[in-house]
Amino acid sequence: MKIKRYFTFVFTSIFLSVNAQKSNSVKIDSLFVEFKKSSFYGNIYPAKKELENYQKAIIPELILLLKDTAFSKLTGTTDLIYPGTTKFYGHGQYLPYNIDWIAIRSGWLLENLTFQDFGYKNLDVTDEKLMKLSKENYNNYIKNGNYELDWKNKTIEERTAQYRKNLSLNVKKWWKENGKKWNRISAIKEALESNNENRVSDVFQYLRYGESKCDNLTVEIYKNEIKPIILALKTANKLPEIQEQIELILVESVNSKILDLSKVQ
Repeated sequence: MKIKRYFTFVFTSIFLSVNAQKSNSVKIDSLFVEFKKSSFYGNIYPAKKELENYQKAIIPELILLLKDTAFSKLTGTTDLIYPGTTKFYGHGQYLPYNIDWIAIRSGWLLENLTFQDFGYKNLDVTDEKLMKLSKENYNNYIKNGNYELDWKNKTIEERTAQYRKNLSLNVKKWWKENGKKWNRISAIKEALESNNENRVSDVFQYLRYGESKCDNLTVEIYKNEIKPIILALKTANKLPEIQEQIELILVESVNSKILDLSKVQ
């Protein structure tokens, strides 16, 4: 009788787990549909906030979207300021990503989620950037037989497309090397120790104002594992902007919205 009950319990647990996974998959798919629409405050931003809560589960799909060449001009932006803005009201939220392009929109969410600096912020294609990325992918170009150096003969559109393609290759390589072990707590620590101003600033913005959760993050983990890195950064990094962020986070502590409440006893 006990054995029968045990197998019933195991079967029920597996059934519920599979159903939960299917439910999450359907929900994620529907959120990506919203994320690719045009209305910033009506569809894109709400979907972005929800998608970010799924953390690691959405990264493969975001990487696929980095190759998307679709253009979806934002609507419903009110006073949002971004590289595709056509009207300026003298004030507003600033977003340094040209998210009219689906690929860059995906890069925006990916960088916010992972605290990496893949190059999608302030996307400004120059010969120097193109050559740098081309050299980084030299072996791939040689292997595929389509390595190009003649950037000056390309149109701006061709340069931009090639630049985004190279960025996506770098992200794909990063995920192949880090995907199995990636988690958001480790991503926070790595970014704080990176000496990259964009990454460090993104972490402080998240710790202070973030609205998406970080699995397994508790006040204790913040105090014991993250705060010591911030204190070390206070001595090592002398940039005024970073110093200001450090002072504020040390006074305010971590935003409760990003904590994993399932770990709170």
